[in-house]
Amino acid sequence: MSAPAIQCDNLSRWYGEVQGLAGLTITLDHGVFGLLGPNGSGKSTLMRLLTGQIHASRGSIKIYGEAVVPGNHHVLRHIGYAVGEDVHFENERAVDFMKMLAVLGGDSGAAATTRAMKALDYMGMADKASVRLREMSKGMRQRVKVAQALLFEPDLLLLDEPLNGMDPINRRHTIDCVREWGESGRTVLLASHVLHEVESVTDRLIMLHHGRLLAEGRLSDIRQLVDRKPRRATIKGDNLRQLIAELLSDELITGFSQGIDNSFHLDTFELPLLLEKLSVYGRNGTIETLETDDQELELVYSLLLSDNA
Repeated sequence: MSAPAIQCDNLSRWYGEVQGLAGLTITLDHGVFGLLGPNGSGKSTLMRLLTGQIHASRGSIKIYGEAVVPGNHHVLRHIGYAVGEDVHFENERAVDFMKMLAVLGGDSGAAATTRAMKALDYMGMADKASVRLREMSKGMRQRVKVAQALLFEPDLLLLDEPLNGMDPINRRHTIDCVREWGESGRTVLLASHVLHEVESVTDRLIMLHHGRLLAEGRLSDIRQLVDRKPRRATIKGDNLRQLIAELLSDELITGFSQGIDNSFHLDTFELPLLLEKLSVYGRNGTIETLETDDQELELVYSLLLSDNA
């Protein structure tokens, strides 16, 4: 499709006097995107707005060029949506639950069965089709939830916390399926409050905080926004003060603080050079352990928050 999958222009939503989303403007084409933010940041509000469950207080939404407005149910044919909470019929078998949704979508009995099994098979759940939902693990129910979102092979897939509660096997399969869907020319928007979950699926990020857009772009681009912030490395060992004095003299660190158990926290704008220097001392036994929080995606989020405080 030539039109963007999602266009939000100055999108806002109030719940009484509480603002759930504030002036959000984004455009998403094809591929996989991560929607990041803590609980209460506006992720679920955006999902509900995109699916027409609630309506904007201000601004507009277009899905593939069609306006999401009251009464325009036609636009929803593009969308598959997996909600964050469990909404299954617990006493139903997985295949019967899926068939019911297929019939509601317009399929006949035989076609509904075929469609249901195809979606379950895609999510690696075909062998669990006859298992009742109440007998499944949390991770299995999550995969059924994603399968129902894929039932009518949507161009736009919206997933609200799909990896929540999954064990490593369920998680790995779901990540692979989500990536494949996005690589097929479709669009996936995956919401999560766990940053490393999104990083495992995509590096194209939208970050929300208190209903506002905090940052948008690729992870590498977002990291550039915080390059002026010092990184932190933590070293542990005996007799490190001479080393720290040398690092200060060489301007490899801007400051330090002492931790517990012979550890020191080092602040630096030159993390790669610092790590190269420290690795030498690590090899000769001066440094027992070396850790850096720059490897954690959480650092990007926390630095952006402090920068916008």
